[in-house]
Amino acid sequence: MTTTGNVDRRAPRPWLGAALTVLLAGCGDATPADPGKPARRLDSHAAATPAPAEPVDDDQRLLAFLHDRYGPKATLDTAWKDQWDDPDQDATRPVERRLCARQTVAVTGQPHHLVAVCQTLEDAASVEPGRIDLYVLRDGEAAPGTASRPLVRVAEHLLMYSGMRGMPGTVAIDTLGPERPAFRITDGWYGQGYSLVSRTYVALHDTRLTPVASFRDHIDNDSAYDCDEDPTACGNRLFNIDFSVTADMQALQDGYAALDVRGQGPECTGPTDEHYRLVYDPAKGAYPIPDALLREHCRE
Repeated sequence: MTTTGNVDRRAPRPWLGAALTVLLAGCGDATPADPGKPARRLDSHAAATPAPAEPVDDDQRLLAFLHDRYGPKATLDTAWKDQWDDPDQDATRPVERRLCARQTVAVTGQPHHLVAVCQTLEDAASVEPGRIDLYVLRDGEAAPGTASRPLVRVAEHLLMYSGMRGMPGTVAIDTLGPERPAFRITDGWYGQGYSLVSRTYVALHDTRLTPVASFRDHIDNDSAYDCDEDPTACGNRLFNIDFSVTADMQALQDGYAALDVRGQGPECTGPTDEHYRLVYDPAKGAYPIPDALLREHCRE
């Protein structure tokens, strides 16, 4: 896997597990912001006012929602720059936002719009993650005297940590069950010649967006620094493994499909072809993940 920019030479292990824990921890209850202040801060949790009644198509309605949430600079097709009042640093910081995923799906027979806004912190340190805001929207009530139905929020998951150097990972939309659409967030840590990439699923469960699984998508040490001069000396320590996922819709648990994960590629002493079956646990509200799918190196 090829990476760009300066490589962080610090070891991967101390913070990576914590990052995965943060991803699964979810966000707490939102606290409304000052209604007199425009809801343009990256950490704004203000409840959305229904979009104006004039828009009549999905693009116009979504743009109206983004303007209400992020201000008039928001667009559908390009990134926009803004300022973020960072409460942790007590400073205003430059941020770039963009609409990075959207899809309309049917839930309980009604259209729901899954929307992700990715947010890059332009002055971030190398280990600082980017942020992602996730929304599920539906058609609201028509305004009096019009046929227009604004988009209103069903669920949200705000300020989700993702990526490094202030840049979030990528977002796609998957199906974990007939009534369980989910955001799939893929991001990683790159340093000392290692690539440790993970995928995280955040699923719609009734009226909540809930992180339900996070595990490896790819691992390799193809560019390990201690092997640069003589790669043959590292032959029994090199690995490059891709993990693929198939959802078994015939095996549902609380509406969630079983996930069949397959890992393939060279692993230290030889090729590997490993298989795992992940089954949703309603008591935990998540898929239990085996240690082998959280590893940073070859299996023991």
